[in-house]
Amino acid sequence: MSRALPITQRQAQVLLRAAEHEKGIIEIKVGETVFRLIPASLAQERQSIAPEGNIEL
Repeated sequence: MSRALPITQRQAQVLLRAAEHEKGIIEIKVGETVFRLIPASLAQERQSIAPEGNIEL
């Protein structure tokens, strides 16, 4: 990372633990930027965006 985030790593970890406990997602708005913290238990599995093969537009 080239610059510091508006929250510390410790603050982010505490927020993630709270989100995990409450089964929710945390959103933090700093200025015009929104940071979304999603606990691993709520994250989607990795999937390919498009199935293998030709893509028609």
